[in-house]
Amino acid sequence: MKNAHQHSLEFLFHPNSVALVGITTAEPWHWTRTFLEGLIEFEFDRPFYLVNPKGGEIKGHKVYTSLKDVPGSIDHVIGLVNAQVAARLVEECAEKGVRAVHFCTAGFSETDEEQRIKLESELVEVARRKGIRIIGPNCMGIYCPQSRLSFSPAFPKESGPVGVISQSGGNSIYLVRQAALRGVRFSKVISYGNACDINENDLLEYLANDVDTKIIALYIEGIKDGKRFRRTLQEATKEKTVIMLKGGATEGGARAVAGHTAALAGSRATWDALCKQLGIISVGSIEEMIDVLVTLLFLPIPRGRNALLFGAGGGASVLIADEFENRGLRVPPLPQEIVAQILEFTPVAGNILRNPVDYSQGMMNLEGISKTFDIVSRWEGADFLVTFVRTGQFTVPQITETHLNLLMSRFSIKQGHLPKPVAMVLEPSILPKEAEAILAAIRSCISSGLPVYYSFAAAANAINLVLNHTEKQSKRVLGEDSGSCS
Repeated sequence: MKNAHQHSLEFLFHPNSVALVGITTAEPWHWTRTFLEGLIEFEFDRPFYLVNPKGGEIKGHKVYTSLKDVPGSIDHVIGLVNAQVAARLVEECAEKGVRAVHFCTAGFSETDEEQRIKLESELVEVARRKGIRIIGPNCMGIYCPQSRLSFSPAFPKESGPVGVISQSGGNSIYLVRQAALRGVRFSKVISYGNACDINENDLLEYLANDVDTKIIALYIEGIKDGKRFRRTLQEATKEKTVIMLKGGATEGGARAVAGHTAALAGSRATWDALCKQLGIISVGSIEEMIDVLVTLLFLPIPRGRNALLFGAGGGASVLIADEFENRGLRVPPLPQEIVAQILEFTPVAGNILRNPVDYSQGMMNLEGISKTFDIVSRWEGADFLVTFVRTGQFTVPQITETHLNLLMSRFSIKQGHLPKPVAMVLEPSILPKEAEAILAAIRSCISSGLPVYYSFAAAANAINLVLNHTEKQSKRVLGEDSGSCS
């Protein structure tokens, strides 16, 4: 792909100065304040300015009454004004040398009202005439931890390898916050809304060439140019792993899409075929997308599909085995010689040593668990290990952090210390003390480099999706190599 596309949008992610135009001065919890809170929390180290006709001061920062009163030039404007004055703001931006305006503002073509569709057309016309790029409208804009630009103060400050293109602002926020809890970090996240100017194709071309981005996650409701999108996706998959969630793939979802970002949705069959042809990992929810990201980032690719499942609970063992085998993964029985080795230090009563390995009665035996892990991890019949903890089946009224720390200490595994990849299933809880304890356990797993899943089904599904992708990519490479030799 041409590097010109990368350079043409690089300025969006590394502005020299920012102005928040239309930020409220009256309501501390107003939605326009989130952008200021993001800049403050991330310690944005270049000039930023606040603009509101009422003037005044917010958190020690002067509020200018107009953009023209701001000293010096401005690179990037976050437009928080209403739709009726958006085009006029672009005119004012041109006088200040602004290169891009992100309009969080809604009330344009997504309303399907003729007058508001016209407002968006006027906005585009003025921007093109003045040479200013537009992000949005009706979106959250850009999160780039490297440049300390964020549309939420709750996002991680550390960078990572995942780039996100999301038509929805709310979905981008949910994705970042939930994925961050499980150790995922991001290079750039762009919520682009109605895409009246900069669209999914422009952003995809940029991320495909971005050296900081290794994985591209897409939430798409509709596209502007189908042929270009397919071509751009095809090029992107040559450089990066691409995950896609298509919103509006049902009749009801398509109606919601039309009222959300004014996009044309398209059928599920069309999108599924596109993903299959281009080697894209297709997911059906944000949660599934996060599970796949966690797998790609924290689970070394297993050499095959044979799982060794280790945890506590006979019923849980049955269910996790079903989930894995229902998704095309295998749970082969432990050979008798392996079982015999474990029985040398493990009582028969209360433990089931077949695969799944139900270690219920020996769960507090740190030495026994360590020995068992060492034995099963060296078994050639397993390609990866999955450990599982279900706090919901414990008999105590509530699991405290002390209880869970004691249990998790039995799983003191670090990724790479065993001969096989290891994953952890740790089911969450809504009980306050248990929720706190589980969150602490999740953080412990992340610090050990382990992928954490919230259910048996989630773990099985994500691992299967990634293995499917890896297998298809290997066949594609082999096919290309064979073709080049003939």
